[in-house]
Amino acid sequence: MKSLNKLSNYIGLMSLSFVLFTFLSCKKETTQDQQQEPQSARFNNPGQGVGNISPDIVLQWNEAAVYTSLELQKIPNAPPVTPFVEARYYAMVNVAMHDALNNIIPKYQTYALKDSRDKDANANAAVAQAAYDVIVAMYDKLNPPAFFTTAPIKNYIDDLLQQSLSPIADGDAKTRGINLGKASAAAVLQKRANDGIANVMYPVTQGTLPGQYRFTAPFDGPPFNGFLDSPGWGDLTSFGGETNVQFLPSAPYAINSAEYTADYNEIKRLGCATCTGINGRTQEQEDIAKFWVENSPYGWNKIAREIIAQQNMDAWRVARLLSLLQMTEADAYIGALKAKMHYFYWRPVTAIQNGENDGNPNTVGDANWQVLWFPTPPVPDYPSAHATAGGAAAELIKDFFNDDNFSFSIGSITLPGHQRSFNSLSQAARENSLSRIYVGYHFRKACMEGEEFGRKIGNYVFENNLKEN
Repeated sequence: MKSLNKLSNYIGLMSLSFVLFTFLSCKKETTQDQQQEPQSARFNNPGQGVGNISPDIVLQWNEAAVYTSLELQKIPNAPPVTPFVEARYYAMVNVAMHDALNNIIPKYQTYALKDSRDKDANANAAVAQAAYDVIVAMYDKLNPPAFFTTAPIKNYIDDLLQQSLSPIADGDAKTRGINLGKASAAAVLQKRANDGIANVMYPVTQGTLPGQYRFTAPFDGPPFNGFLDSPGWGDLTSFGGETNVQFLPSAPYAINSAEYTADYNEIKRLGCATCTGINGRTQEQEDIAKFWVENSPYGWNKIAREIIAQQNMDAWRVARLLSLLQMTEADAYIGALKAKMHYFYWRPVTAIQNGENDGNPNTVGDANWQVLWFPTPPVPDYPSAHATAGGAAAELIKDFFNDDNFSFSIGSITLPGHQRSFNSLSQAARENSLSRIYVGYHFRKACMEGEEFGRKIGNYVFENNLKEN
């Protein structure tokens, strides 16, 4: 029973399943049958009609992908959907929509579907069917082992597809759109089928020397008996990068260095479960810690949608932004996990609990020290994947709009009832990084190097993927 309680604690804390999520219902969009428009006008569209359709259908199905992920985690005893799994899933859904649109009017390069041009296909039908097919193929693979039914979620997605397709007049354009959507989804699923996902789990032996990774509670004991999550994730094929180590950060600080000592003392003072108060973290810092605990692919998807709402963007541009964003998030986690396994650096909780035996005379240990938000994620410290994902997302959005200075406010499902406001993407990314110190998960160097690592990934993905034709 004690082991089951630990498992439930991990699931409740690391998955987000304890929070009620209200899925915003999206309005249906009624479109004219595209057959009414001359073919030459459709294919060489100057920005009117099909070439300038509302992004509502893309946003609706982007939100549907989020809905399925969050709903899975509300089911009692469901295992968590980890952020790296979530990022890969979101990337596949959004890319399928992007590719479907760009095989109707080829405004941007595609990711998987290359030679299925159909200028007569209905865009809304293509987008809805593409997203639906990827979601249905993936929704029960997000948090295995799946010891629960996903039928209610599938019923929701089935109904949403019907709602998306029913306003479109029956006819050749609708049929072509559905077929194009199916083809786009199939191409994406096929491209990612052998990307390494089948080989991400394998046994790992913990370290024994100061600085080497040790299993952290509760994963160091039954029923886990030494668990490190997805050590092979860094070997996945990237979505938009050349290699998984092309921007590998430099090594973490040596344990006996002054820089390590400073980082050690900082997180010991600011990141523990009881640190808030005199000589510890402020209430503001604790709020920041809890606010940013939610998974980054979800959190930065919200930020992107807030900025989209401020812009005048058609479906093609919105689909491209959301695709690039989640490709970037996916690559950030692939790169971060590769770097984590390369350096295999211990977590602050391990370092502080073993501080008397680390060979550094300037570190004072505390065998009872524990993080603010238990448990520590079961992967090595360096670099922070959370900071990497935040830096990558912010850089991608900055590059997309050639602007950093967006004002926006967002909430968090890990700190309900609190909105945080930002005047730039860089400000949000830096707060996201620092939050991992305040929550006790990462040394400062892991956060700062992670954020910079992410910026390089975000810039590379933008410069080299889904470019304008």
